[in-house]
Amino acid sequence: MKLIRKSTNETVQLEDGFLWTDEFDWKPIEQKLERSISGEAIIQEGLKQSGRPISLEPADQNTGWIKLRDLRMVRDWAVLHERYIIQFEQQHDTRQFEVIFNHEAGALEAKPVLGIPAVSLDDYYNVTLRFLELENAD
Repeated sequence: MKLIRKSTNETVQLEDGFLWTDEFDWKPIEQKLERSISGEAIIQEGLKQSGRPISLEPADQNTGWIKLRDLRMVRDWAVLHERYIIQFEQQHDTRQFEVIFNHEAGALEAKPVLGIPAVSLDDYYNVTLRFLELENAD
């Protein structure tokens, strides 16, 4: 999986151990039901244009790793008002999505894999990344 910064085409390679935990929670139809004075249903509904959450979480403690050097880059990107591409790179899944970081849900969480402070930029961190899909980049 890759995270690509659209404005510069810089890329951070992400390990394949992430699960898209809220992939099937998205409800693309927004609906509101009210009742008239006579009890008749008044239904308003519309198709959501964007905002689908994409939460990438480690499947377990042995997956979802990223090196400290790449984590620092992703952290720096998270505070920019820019768009990114999440690109899946599995044989059965090559989708890509245009996203921004989801700060409301906690855009980035990271803990050292070894449970101690890093001593090298090559040390690994267990990471959760949260995004919001904008327009599908397929």
